[in-house]
Amino acid sequence: MNDPPFIRLYKLGKAYQGKEPLYQNINFFFEKGDFRYLTGASGAGKTTLFRLLLGLEKPTWGEVHFRGRIVAKLPPPKRPLHRRSFGIIFQDNKLLLKQTVLQNIRLPLIIQGVPLRKADHQVAQLAEKLNLTSLLEQPVSTLSGGEQQLTALARAAIHSPAVILADEPTANLDLEMSARVLDLLELFHQEGATVIFATHNLELLKERPHPTLLIKDRNFFEVKTP
Repeated sequence: MNDPPFIRLYKLGKAYQGKEPLYQNINFFFEKGDFRYLTGASGAGKTTLFRLLLGLEKPTWGEVHFRGRIVAKLPPPKRPLHRRSFGIIFQDNKLLLKQTVLQNIRLPLIIQGVPLRKADHQVAQLAEKLNLTSLLEQPVSTLSGGEQQLTALARAAIHSPAVILADEPTANLDLEMSARVLDLLELFHQEGATVIFATHNLELLKERPHPTLLIKDRNFFEVKTP
């Protein structure tokens, strides 16, 4: 028997009350191990797609499937477990500014019940890989914007998620730091994560080509890297 598609959008549509639909009747697959850019005009529905994948919102029409299960129909006790399959990087990083880099990165592990000593060991290993070791005891509020985003990336990846959703993570970074963030996402991809990277940064797409999905005219289009 064939395995079900890793991520399947089946006749998917999403609309908010009083507004035109963001998209309608979308049929699309994301394969395990994909690295895809997700692009489109502001308000096209990139962040909404991430929220649908996480089960934070429900489709207006159709279904989102993850590993063969319909996300919107997961019973409440299984929704937190579903979300553990994902690591999320936000444009505004959503870090706890008064806590240290270490405390922020290990938070997903603590939520999952990993013992503190083991969690700290995992953080130390990842921080060494990302060149963040010297920052671990610093409050996040003292970091540069780029260092904060690297911390957010580490927090998203610390529990080895199956999927990393990156929502405009380089929007507020310079080219050098943007390249570093992408280096790390490509590293996690090489280690087995599926990466969906929402971005408006055309220079990034040109310099680091990956399959690109454009949201336009209420539909999804596979396009060539510009």
